Formats: sequence, structure tokens, C-alpha cells
Amino acid sequence: MSRFTRQELYDLVWSEPMKKLAPRYGISDVALAKACRRADIPVPERGHWAQLQAGKTVTRRPLPPRGLGMSDSVSIGDNPYETHEQRVSRILTEPIPAPPIFPEDLSQVTERVRKLVGKVARPHSSHRLHPLVARLLDEDQRRREEREKTAFPRLSHEPLPETPADQRRLRLINAIFLAAQRCGATPWVRDRDGRDIGVEVGHQKVPFTVSQIGERRRPSPPSPRAPRKSGRERLRLAIGSPESSSDGKSWEDSIDARLEDRLTDIVVQLLVAGEANYRAGAVESHKWWLQLRAQIEAEERRKKEEQERRERERREKLEKERVEHLLKEADNWRRASELRGFVEIVRKESEPAGPNAKERLEQWATWVLALADRIDPIRSGRIPNEDLKDVDQERRGERHA
Repeated sequence: MSRFTRQELYDLVWSEPMKKLAPRYGISDVALAKACRRADIPVPERGHWAQLQAGKTVTRRPLPPRGLGMSDSVSIGDNPYETHEQRVSRILTEPIPAPPIFPEDLSQVTERVRKLVGKVARPHSSHRLHPLVARLLDEDQRRREEREKTAFPRLSHEPLPETPADQRRLRLINAIFLAAQRCGATPWVRDRDGRDIGVEVGHQKVPFTVSQIGERRRPSPPSPRAPRKSGRERLRLAIGSPESSSDGKSWEDSIDARLEDRLTDIVVQLLVAGEANYRAGAVESHKWWLQLRAQIEAEERRKKEEQERRERERREKLEKERVEHLLKEADNWRRASELRGFVEIVRKESEPAGPNAKERLEQWATWVLALADRIDPIRSGRIPNEDLKDVDQERRGERHA
């Protein structure tokens, strides 16, 4: 897999036809075009390269700025399995990425987003429904019908609460979804009750909650006999999930203003939160990469030092064995010399008696001299041949290390 910044990939796809470029990274030109489209990178139109080859003037569509919450990194190609050694080698050899830089600070982004959002109108029952909210209501109606058909309704048949506060909550969610989608974000709902909700800004998912102040996470449906309240219950909207440990922005109904009056600011902050989340993630990812590389470098240094220590111990052990072997062979040489001298003295001073005495003496002398030759490291060829083998072995060990 190859990774590029948006600018790098933009320059690449405008440098040569994608049919020639894509196989270099193990993908098709269609897959490369899809990757560019996901990253909002314009590509040459059909006929661009033919016109260029014919000498006609062609224009290069400029690279638009990175969208809110969108990653500046683009990955193309397969993601093959990496062994630990391959991963370590890649991290140690690839260049250290530059820390992320953002031309605008978040206050400037907020002003730009505020112009993009404009004014979000107060929700009204006559406003059109966002498809996700319409699906919630359709599913709710289906559950109501199922509940009426059975004498023993299950929990899955329970419809959504119909209190004025819950109806108001759905209208707020609908208005936020419509405004966010108009600005390029993608709303989402992950549960049947419309509690797990949020918007996807670029590549960032931004959850938010709209709940009655003092309400439990999963309120039980009201009893059919329970009287409806006046609809003046206070609601609270908070960016982030209830399980999130980070403190996001939040708004509450007050005497001066209700949430309906703050929808513009709410939508603006949802979109800005997507960009803020991306920036925080990019900074954290760069920090994590530097820490990982530092850990790998420290581990590699430790391994190298351990290998050098083992090599020193190996060489010291080999040198000790060579010295001991040499001293042993020197002792063998002295013994062989003493045996030869002993044979000469016996030959000179002994007076063998009896038949074949001289022949038996020579047989004995031959046996002793042969034994001396076997003991003698020089006559047997052990010295210097075996000592040279030890030298070669040491050299091979040094080359292997």
C-alpha cells in the first residue's frame, strides 16, 4: 500500500495517464479514480492526454482545499500482510513525516463555516422530513400496528414516546439533519429509538444527544393512561456521546432562548467539531508515530548491543579454547620429544639378551616412535592445520556477525 498527501496524489495523476500509472501500484485506473474521488481530488477528463499530445492547450483543474474533517492522507493499492521484521524495516527507512500544519486556526474555520451554514430556520411541522427521521417515524408506526395486533406485545413492539418533549426533540433533530446535509455532512442514526445519532463531517463521525434535562439514557415509554405534560420541559443538546469522557459543547433551554433559537450555532459547532476531531487525531497520530519509531530505534539499539556482547563473549571463548588447545599441544610435543629421546637412550644403553632380542627391541622402538608421532602435533599435522581452522572459524563468525 502506498500513502500520499492529497497534493502529492493530485500532482501524480496529472503527470501521466492513470492507465499507465495505476498498474505501478497494483490497482486499476478505475480504483485509482475512485480513490481520488473520495479524497476530492480532480482527475484529467477524457481526451485530456490526446489533446495534450496533439499540442492543444489544456487546463488543469485546481485542487480544492481539504474539506471539513477530511483526511489529507490518501492510501492506494493493496494492504498485504506485513511481518514484524518488514514493519520494523519500513518504519525505520521511511522518512519522518512532518507535523501536521493547518493554514487556518479553528476560529477562522468557524467563521468560514458560519458563512456556509447561513441561517437555520426554526423547525416547523410543515417542514419536510429528512429520510432518516421519516424512517424512524415509519418504523414507529409499524411497531404501533404490531402492538395493536398482538395480545402480548413484546418490548420490540413498544413505540416511541409521544410526549410533546419527544416530538419537539424529533423536530430539532430533523432541522439539524437537513441543515448539516445541505452543508455536505452526512447524518446517521444507529438505533431504533433515534438516540444514537450524529453527523459525519468529512471522515469524522460527530455524535450528539438531545435529551430532556434529568432524563435517563433509555426512558421507558409512558403509560397510555399517564397524562401528557405541557411541553415546556427543558431540553439539552450536547456534542459527543454520553459515554464520551471529553467535554463537548452543549446548549440548554433557558428563559431567554430555547434550542430552536440556537440551531444555527449548533449546526456550525457540529461541523467545526468534525474538523477539530480530525486535527486532534492528526496531531495524536503524528505523536504516536514518533513514539513508535523511537521505541523501535531503542529496541534495535538494544538488540545490536546484545549481539555485540554475544559476539565478544564468543570471541573470548574461542580465544580461550585456542590458548588451551595450544598449551595442550605444546605439552604433547614435549611428551613426544621425551619418548623419542627415551628410545634413543634405550637403544644406546640397553643390552638385550636372548634370541631375537635386537629384533624385539626394534619392534618396541618402532611402536614407541609411532606413538610419539601420533602424539606430536607437528608430525601429525594438527599444528598448524587445526589452529588455522580455528582462525578461519573466527573469521567466518566475524563476517556472519
